[in-house]
Amino acid sequence: MALKGVVTTKTFADRATVWVLAHVYNADGDLVDPTSIKISIYDPDGTLKVDAASMTQYAATTGIYEYKYHMDATADAMAKGKWRILGDVIDGTGATAVISPFNSGWEVK
Repeated sequence: MALKGVVTTKTFADRATVWVLAHVYNADGDLVDPTSIKISIYDPDGTLKVDAASMTQYAATTGIYEYKYHMDATADAMAKGKWRILGDVIDGTGATAVISPFNSGWEVK
């Protein structure tokens, strides 16, 4: 499985909602649904903010998944700098599972 396009916008203001969008393809280039997609998010200091959260299917569309990271008005502002996303597209379970890692990120100015 291959992953294409993780974050659609790369620069955000603090307290913005960051929309992480993933397109999952098979070797033939067709959109496919993996067993799961897990995402972890780290702030510019390397502090883990989201730990292996599941991405959800976007609008019941095959092969497209989303995760929204949001800092609301009552939270501290999002730290300025480069944020990092690490994740895994998982196909199958147990010893036969195929895990395809991906990474991306965004910047808060």
